[in-house]
Amino acid sequence: MTLLKRAEEMDVKRARFLGLCMALMLLVCLAGVWAQSKGMDPALLSKAKAGDADAEKQIALKYSQLGNWKEACRWMLMAGQNGNAEAQIILAEDYEQGYEVCGIQKDALQAVVWLRKAATGGNGVAAEELASHYYDGQGAPQDYLQAALWWRKAAEQDYPDAELNLGLMYYNGDGVAQDFGEAARWFEKAAVLRLGNTAAAEWERKVANDTTARAAYFLGRIYAYGQGVPRNITESVNWFTKASDLGSVDAENELGLLYTGIGGFPRDDSSSATWYRRAADHGDAHAQDNLGSLYAYGHGVPQDYAEAYFWFSLASAKLPHFSEDRDNAASHLTKTVLLQTQERARKWFEDHSAKANPQ
Repeated sequence: MTLLKRAEEMDVKRARFLGLCMALMLLVCLAGVWAQSKGMDPALLSKAKAGDADAEKQIALKYSQLGNWKEACRWMLMAGQNGNAEAQIILAEDYEQGYEVCGIQKDALQAVVWLRKAATGGNGVAAEELASHYYDGQGAPQDYLQAALWWRKAAEQDYPDAELNLGLMYYNGDGVAQDFGEAARWFEKAAVLRLGNTAAAEWERKVANDTTARAAYFLGRIYAYGQGVPRNITESVNWFTKASDLGSVDAENELGLLYTGIGGFPRDDSSSATWYRRAADHGDAHAQDNLGSLYAYGHGVPQDYAEAYFWFSLASAKLPHFSEDRDNAASHLTKTVLLQTQERARKWFEDHSAKANPQ
């Protein structure tokens, strides 16, 4: 049964109920009085019945609070059809996830239809989400040009995620001509942490931090390798450090690499080991292999083949091509030390699995 058909049946049932009230109680059950008894504002209800889209959305939300899902769905649909962007986004989400109480089955195509309506009306949230659908090919053919177009519309309204994604489109040349300078401009906008409300929900802070961290990381790469901007290692370190402070493991690994002296940056093996260790402790396989190499050669840390084997072992468990480094380190160990180090590696995986999947 369609949503509209369900709504029509509810209209009939409610008409019968009101007719019975009028017969038994004369004018007591007139629409305005009924609305007040249900917590409805008669003036708001009147506006909604006159076709005011914002009022329709508010009525839908009120019915939702009252647990009357059928009426909530009916009014939300009317609000969306009459151009309320927030209602259109809610309807898109309903089709995205499926909403049985409204008779809505999962339908990515319909989700895109509603998102496009809201985005075309200038809603930045809808534009950002619509871009993701085009980028992933979900509910619409994969189209990087359309993804870039809609991310730009959202980015121009100062949505950080859209700024980051538009920067990545320019960085990779997806849907637009590759342009590192333009990528850097959008990354820098996204790298400004704009969440000043310390009372904000934890998930909201995490999302904001993740966006800022990724943007800062890519800015670090741009300055480290002189992509579209003059090469500036100091600026690169600043951005990588900011990204690391916000939890970017990739940035920690890049800092470890910079301190090996790459590209003329002053070599500091001790600092390199510090940054590699931070990334390695967070589970980055490349950092684990790099740290193992420092222990194997004694660069920035005491030479220690057991320690080298430990980190090579962790790295090769994720990326098998690092197994050669692991086996080379093993050849320097006694059987007893090798078994002890293998047990240490097993315990490391056990501990980190428990942290990643708390009960």
